[in-house]
Amino acid sequence: MGIFFFSKKYPTTENGYYLDLSNAHWRFRSANNAISGEALVPGDIYTDLFNNNFIPEPLFGENDQKLKWISRTDWYYETAIVMTEELKKLKAVILNVRGLDTFATVYFNEQVILETNNQFVSHIVKLKEWKVGTNKIKIYFVSPVKRASALHHQYMKRNHHVVSPECPPEVYHGDCHVNMIRKAQASFSWDWGPSFPTVGIWQPLSIEGFDTLFIDRFSANVKQIEGHFSVSLDLFAYSAISTNNVKVQFAFPELKIEKTVDATVQANEINHIQSKILVNSSSVELWWPNGRGKQQLYELTVEAYCEGTKITTKSLKIGFRWIELIEDYVKGDEKLGRDFYFKINGVPTYLKGSNWIPLSPFPSRNHSKRLEFLMESTKQANMNVLRVWGGGFYESDEFYELADEKGILIWQDMMFACAMYPTDEKFLKNVRLEVYQQVYRLRHHASILVWAGNNENELGLSSGWFIRYGYPLDKQKEDYILLNKEAIKAVIDKIDDSRRFLYSSPSNGIETDIAGGIFGFPNDERFGDIHFYNEDSDLWKDSSYKTPRCATEYGVQSLPSRKTMLRWIKEKEWYYSSKSMTDRQHHPGGFLALLYMTMSHFPTPAKCRRDTFSNQASRCQALNEVDKMDRLVYFIQMHQAVAVQVQTEHYLIWRGRYDSRGLGNTMCAMIWQLNDIWSGASWSSIDFNLNWKPVHYFARRFFNETILSMHLDNDFHLHLFIVSDSEQRLFNHIVNVEFFSFTHGFQPNFNVTKTLIVEPLSSQEIYLGHIPIEEKKVDMSLLGTVVINDFIQIDRMNYRIELETNAISPLVWLDFSPNATGIFSDNGFTMVEPKKTVYLTLSSFDGQHFVKNNIHVCSLRNCGL
Repeated sequence: MGIFFFSKKYPTTENGYYLDLSNAHWRFRSANNAISGEALVPGDIYTDLFNNNFIPEPLFGENDQKLKWISRTDWYYETAIVMTEELKKLKAVILNVRGLDTFATVYFNEQVILETNNQFVSHIVKLKEWKVGTNKIKIYFVSPVKRASALHHQYMKRNHHVVSPECPPEVYHGDCHVNMIRKAQASFSWDWGPSFPTVGIWQPLSIEGFDTLFIDRFSANVKQIEGHFSVSLDLFAYSAISTNNVKVQFAFPELKIEKTVDATVQANEINHIQSKILVNSSSVELWWPNGRGKQQLYELTVEAYCEGTKITTKSLKIGFRWIELIEDYVKGDEKLGRDFYFKINGVPTYLKGSNWIPLSPFPSRNHSKRLEFLMESTKQANMNVLRVWGGGFYESDEFYELADEKGILIWQDMMFACAMYPTDEKFLKNVRLEVYQQVYRLRHHASILVWAGNNENELGLSSGWFIRYGYPLDKQKEDYILLNKEAIKAVIDKIDDSRRFLYSSPSNGIETDIAGGIFGFPNDERFGDIHFYNEDSDLWKDSSYKTPRCATEYGVQSLPSRKTMLRWIKEKEWYYSSKSMTDRQHHPGGFLALLYMTMSHFPTPAKCRRDTFSNQASRCQALNEVDKMDRLVYFIQMHQAVAVQVQTEHYLIWRGRYDSRGLGNTMCAMIWQLNDIWSGASWSSIDFNLNWKPVHYFARRFFNETILSMHLDNDFHLHLFIVSDSEQRLFNHIVNVEFFSFTHGFQPNFNVTKTLIVEPLSSQEIYLGHIPIEEKKVDMSLLGTVVINDFIQIDRMNYRIELETNAISPLVWLDFSPNATGIFSDNGFTMVEPKKTVYLTLSSFDGQHFVKNNIHVCSLRNCGL
């Protein structure tokens, strides 16, 4: 074991010292000493085992199943540090623990100083028994899988019922009882991800020495009140001494606003110092979501002085904006339900976006480049909101800072999903501390839109997902209220009065509040938000969808492309029914459903019939052939793109409009899901290797500020909807709708031209008439072949591509070599003219020269052939 020296070269304050323990020489070992090696901090056991060549890449092949022994093993992490005589002069030395995953016992010189049971909670521990010279730190991590199982059996013994669900579906290849522990719920598997129950020092760890104060946390909350912004200020400081001679100065330097408060602190505890600053609304530029205006941020600083000595300066970035959630009765009639939409700075804001899942099963790795790409891709797709889903992590500070900078609103779930949870006092106390710390950490971010208590727990309760012997529904509801109202909501209400708290997603909004935490059926179109999935209907038909106030989850599965999957599976496994591919299809019934949905709209492989997909798919030989997979995946991805476009535009066209039942005024559309946690079947619009799928390019078009959406009903009557997200009235806009057939080349059969005035923030319907269409299968031989006519380098990362086709070419797809990531200016489009120009911006390229041969183009006629 190496020894790390604690010395004066690590200053953190004017009167103290700082030792970043990530620079220490850490080692890990199994509890039976059979395995040991060098460790990274922050890190996790899978990464350390991989780096020390004990295991292969965990995300490759079926390694998620082969490596299950890791999560069933207990592990030690150890280091030694040298602490000098100078530290004896300081009044306090602490261990600053930002996060341990999850069940850990911390030893300092063989004395237990901390025991943890929550991945999301930080700790400060005063070091009392340290010595000049070598000091040893040892952290013992208990297997989360074994501990979850033990807690499950203990709970059953006390309460005579299980906390359901006990285990995930078998197709997940997951682990059981994750709802018994406070750890990322998806770490035990989900329907889009593997089971990797990590352990380790997953957040920074340091030793701090000081004579007076150590600033643990600085938090602020912005609320608009009668022409002013009231900024609540909270400083959490651990004190080495008791004194009434503390001054704290809060300031907005750019606004020339300062506020100084006197404080008294007590020794050996965390002291909470509070104040407020009033900022005149007219003195600041407002923060706006993406597409609406500028993301102005102001620096807020705090300086602390103890007995005349300056301790430290910390700062936050603050955006001034206010949020309202409007839930008035529709047309004043309570029988018609309630609206559900947000106003940002007084402007009704359509939430256009997606859902965020964890970036990786191994969150302590450096994901900054991946994070930046995904957040920028969210912005580039004209999205203004992401929902941080409740089965993952409260995301990193970097995530929320990027959201603030890019104008991406965050619908923030608490980390509870699709389950019931224990409600004994120990568990509830643990939850309260978790919520307290996380909300104080996050609430200053202008991007945070709303807090939601969980993902689908109320929906599961109302749908009977959790019914078990000895645990009647009334008792389940009582426990649900205890956790979500008495623990989670009670804490948030005390900390943040500037945003709404919703009990769950989906929920019935204010009706759930009035009812005390549970109301009716949470997927009711008349109230709040809904989650909607339906794999049994024609998803290319507008009539297949509900008309809610707000859709916070909806989507369709697809598969990644060859270039992504072959990074994570063997090439010989690149066929639909291979073991590698089916093992990564965690959605129950997804293997057949994905085929059936896709082949409802695209050509069925030769020697296959659609009915084989509903009984014995193995009869379809194409599913077992590598050379058929590329075309099948192209069809699957395009099916996803069209289905999500139809559903999203269904929601968009109901902006500001109601039907005869009072349904409508849909004001949010949030696709499930933006990103992947590994490579496999999922609902993502960007794959694990950071390639945009067709659906993400479609989203950039249908989430544009003004769109045209055409709807052909069952009697071939064509309706055009113009949806505007602009605050300006648009005068004398000419809409030209052209109709093409594959047998008429580039000449339209006929067209319709309209001159329009487009109202602000509106959806307008225009009837275009009856269209004489004869439904026929597409003759692929009539479709065009697209080629690259010219390729021009603008600079090293930007290129212009001139495309040419000899006939109408639907669903054109451009792609580049696997050693590059980037974004095309357009993709997944239909060419109805002989030529089109597309631009490519690379974000990375692992090569010397990017040339024409690095790009491939195809269309419905020949993609995958």
